[in-house]
Amino acid sequence: MSATEEEELQVLYDNLRQIRLLNNVVLSCAAFVAYDILTNLDREIPLIWRYYHDVDNDEYTSWHRRARHILVQILFVFGRYYALLYLV
Repeated sequence: MSATEEEELQVLYDNLRQIRLLNNVVLSCAAFVAYDILTNLDREIPLIWRYYHDVDNDEYTSWHRRARHILVQILFVFGRYYALLYLV
């Protein structure tokens, strides 16, 4: 083997090692985001997913309040779950 072939193999080995390290980092980030989502799901359900009825009075809410809450819900879902979908 010549010196250039050995250098090319060393560069290839270094690149493969960096790719493996990056894959491990992405996997650990995805695991942390999934853990965060699962541990906070009990608080998320009453605050984000129930919006048609007022929790205290069980009265029907106005369209303006529902529209505002739907906007908040969409922004929350995008901000919360986009990272997990991006990592996967």
